[in-house]
Amino acid sequence: MERQQALEIGRDVIYREADLLDRWEWQAWSELYTEVCEFWCPAWLTEVKLGEDPTRTLSHFYITSRVALQDRTWRIKSGVAPFAVPVPRTCHMISNVYVESHDDSSISLRSHWHCLTYARQATSSVYGFYDHHLVKEGDHWMIEKKQITLLNDHLEMPVDVNTV
Repeated sequence: MERQQALEIGRDVIYREADLLDRWEWQAWSELYTEVCEFWCPAWLTEVKLGEDPTRTLSHFYITSRVALQDRTWRIKSGVAPFAVPVPRTCHMISNVYVESHDDSSISLRSHWHCLTYARQATSSVYGFYDHHLVKEGDHWMIEKKQITLLNDHLEMPVDVNTV
């Protein structure tokens, strides 16, 4: 596969992921992920050092399966997560997407992101970097790993899987 083709495939997947989150299409969003996946947003240990091991350092969240992602979104839409009532309206914007590595069965991408959130009559903004690792399963490209680097972690409101 050519690098340009890998970039187009990768963009399609991560742009679709952002759109599904913004439209609250939780089931379709979770189905972009492999059964065993990693969805991780590490916390900053210092102003310049990010956590490197989710089992040893603090994280905003660390989720390791599609079932766990589905449970998390169920909590958001059911009202069990009190900070997510009402469900925040979001607008994810992704830019500077590039291919870090690729072959015929996997693509690793890096990108920059910005998410605007509206909830409880207030707007907040978070931004950072994404690292996605995609794998090909049958005819579909799926997200096996996503690391979210949250750059402005002094937050006005809680963050969850749909707001970063």
